[in-house]
Amino acid sequence: MYHHVKQLMYNVRVGEPDVRFGRALMEQFGGANGELAAAMQYTIQGWSCDDAERRDLLLDIGTEEISHLEIVGALIRMHLQPMKKAMEEAEQDPLVAVTGGGGLNLFNSMGNPWTADYLKIAGTLEVDLRNNIAAEARAKITYERLMHLTDDQGTKDALQFLMTREITHMKAFSAALDTLGVAPFSIGKLPPTPGLVDEYYNDSTGDGTGDSAPQWLEKNGLHVVKSPFSFQGGGSGLDVDGERSGDSGRSGPSVPTPAVAKEPTHGSTSTATGSTAGSASHKTKKTA
Repeated sequence: MYHHVKQLMYNVRVGEPDVRFGRALMEQFGGANGELAAAMQYTIQGWSCDDAERRDLLLDIGTEEISHLEIVGALIRMHLQPMKKAMEEAEQDPLVAVTGGGGLNLFNSMGNPWTADYLKIAGTLEVDLRNNIAAEARAKITYERLMHLTDDQGTKDALQFLMTREITHMKAFSAALDTLGVAPFSIGKLPPTPGLVDEYYNDSTGDGTGDSAPQWLEKNGLHVVKSPFSFQGGGSGLDVDGERSGDSGRSGPSVPTPAVAKEPTHGSTSTATGSTAGSASHKTKKTA
């Protein structure tokens, strides 16, 4: 059951309305990292969660995000006020001014409609909690960037409040994840392939600046290996027809020869197509 209290969670004051900033702030109303996306993501995760304690946490934070949406909406409404009466201001965003009357709607800062595609819901608690930590981090940095775009102190104060609460939620989701008793890289039920899971492929080479791997890569048991799909030296590898040419300096598993379609028994022309290293070969042969 939901109940609306006719009071903002944080009192909003705007000294000098700025239509351009109001439009930018729409990103946190109907954008991918905005408050509506967070509210829906956490709430739906909570409704699907079998863990009573963590379900309660998801619903608590999901409900708070709706209150945050109300704060952002109040800020936007105040900043867009001049749009209702002045053509020059209305030209900043005719969609909002004319269609929406200078008010709120579920669009992002570019006028794109909100979509449920923004939601990251996996149905596995440890995955969902990681999704939520990342969502709060994205929202935090978005508020920080917005604060750099306004000089209005009342607006800055409200954004500071919202930005701080993102860190609070990161802490809560992290605590919920850390106390699950699940190993950091244990996702789902199927185990990864032993050996392969600890190989880090060195896939960025050849710029002449050196190629040493950072020591911190070894922290979680990783070790650097040559990419299994690297070729060394000119002339080695596969040619366009799938034939091997030159001395191979390739390491790792072999690449299967592309399948070639059988020639038809009737007709004058046949075409065989096979893909080799991202390209296609076409052969034409006359038959009797």
